Amino acid sequence: MPEARKVQHPGPVAAERIQAMPCKASHHRVTLTAGSTLLQAMTDAAGGAGAWFDLTDLPAETLTYVHPAPASDDAHVAWYSAEVVLKDAVILQAGAHLGRREGAAFAHVHGLWAASGGTRHAGHLLAEATVLAADCEVDLWVLDGAVMERAPDAETGFALFRPIATGPVDRPNAVLATIRPNEILEDGLAMCASATDLPRPAIKGLGSLIGTRLTAQAGLDDIATEVLLTGERGEDVVAVGFEGRAITGRLTPGSNRVCVTFEALMISQPADEP
Repeated sequence: MPEARKVQHPGPVAAERIQAMPCKASHHRVTLTAGSTLLQAMTDAAGGAGAWFDLTDLPAETLTYVHPAPASDDAHVAWYSAEVVLKDAVILQAGAHLGRREGAAFAHVHGLWAASGGTRHAGHLLAEATVLAADCEVDLWVLDGAVMERAPDAETGFALFRPIATGPVDRPNAVLATIRPNEILEDGLAMCASATDLPRPAIKGLGSLIGTRLTAQAGLDDIATEVLLTGERGEDVVAVGFEGRAITGRLTPGSNRVCVTFEALMISQPADEP
């Protein structure tokens, strides 16, 4: 198996490669309201707290997204495409970290969606520019004790989410974490889980990889690909590269390194749960 590639970011390499913040995650089934932007609907549902959302089969009046693109200068290893706006689309499967940017609610959303004609697309959804067409029930995990906060990052030149503490937590059942560039994804996730010795953690996560290598099928070779974890243990993904073509499949173990950042919420599961 060829060695997983690495990238050289423009800034100094940060000494701390994993940030993992113990917290509590409580599950809720909530309704996102039609006519609201996705960002506002999620903010209302979470009551202003940090959260993770699983978004499935949400009709959108307007859906706005970008996907990875080559960088136009030497300040970043990659950048974003122009915004793509779809009308009467459906969010087929997406995941969202709801956190803060400069004190206001901000969401990082990756996933898979379909245009009105059925063509599938994937990438980085702009929650503030996506409007829901109907009331939708979704799964929400509200966080206590930690939140994602966006801040400038010297190593990559991007503004990135990072987990910060919001207060003491008694008997945490989850870890909110980020993994830095060039780390093998599975190794980074294992280190995040060890922060509180979570039993059999379910993994929610999204971020970017240096290409996407899949088992038993073609992957993506672009220097930056955006992905959403879809398997319960972080083994399956939706991925997209520079061409904007959505692919799904199982990650090849040990072959995928983080490109810019990877954000994860790991939640403990009792042994009798699937």
